Amino acid sequence: MTAELQTRPSQKNQTPGLQPADRELEPSVLSGLLNLWNLRSLTKLMVERDFVGRYKGSLLGALWPVLNPLGHMILYTFLFSMILKVRFGDSASTSNFALYLMCGLLPWTAMAEAIASSTTKILEMPNLVKRVVFPLEILPLVSTISAFTSGIISILLLCVVACIFTQSVPWTLLLIPIVLVPQFLFALGISWLLASLGVFVRDSKHIVALGLSAWMYATPVVYPSEMLPENFKWLLTANPVAGMINDYRRLIIEGSLPELVPYLTYTGISVIMCYIGFSFFYKTKKSFADVM
Repeated sequence: MTAELQTRPSQKNQTPGLQPADRELEPSVLSGLLNLWNLRSLTKLMVERDFVGRYKGSLLGALWPVLNPLGHMILYTFLFSMILKVRFGDSASTSNFALYLMCGLLPWTAMAEAIASSTTKILEMPNLVKRVVFPLEILPLVSTISAFTSGIISILLLCVVACIFTQSVPWTLLLIPIVLVPQFLFALGISWLLASLGVFVRDSKHIVALGLSAWMYATPVVYPSEMLPENFKWLLTANPVAGMINDYRRLIIEGSLPELVPYLTYTGISVIMCYIGFSFFYKTKKSFADVM
């Protein structure tokens, strides 16, 4: 937090381009990123308050992380399996479709919730923006962790249901974190980026909501990737989330390992996106107070 208290010295009488004092006082993006570990206690406290607060006062309380995806599963299963006759694999059963659907829908919902909430996260905290001692970069981090906490609970329940329906317990369930971590980093990077843009562009909330809807249907969440026409297959390559969704299905239902090249590709993209998002947020947060 000490980096937030430091101020830039007067540049008067300094030789242009040198500014040694600036280099000493101005923290680098990498050091700011690493400093998140020192803020873990504050982050944990805020995540607990955010996660509990979203269900506080509601009649069903903590059941909503289960009921919400369950309601979507019933809706999408009825629409796509019974009305549109979409099928995953060779099986025509509704239960098979529901399992494949939820393997895509649950991870997508967690990511979409984190991204959607990030656009107004800074605007909702004007008092914290004006306090220079508060590390604003943890606000998008808190909302992302909170959204993925609900997602993890739902995925764990899905694993239990999948084991019951398939009557097997694939060892690949233990490898779910290797897909979950890249997805979290990817969502976090976008959240940092949009949290900053949301301060300067107030229409971001509406643009992102529309973009997430289009992104979902460009991702094989409610349909198998094989259904995409050949001239749209490039969407699977350009969309790292498509590879993540397919790997969730491999690990949970099919009991097979992720393909190495696609996995390394979307993992690398996730790490880069995380760094770019944090870098943009870190460099622009000094202007938040002036804009707000």
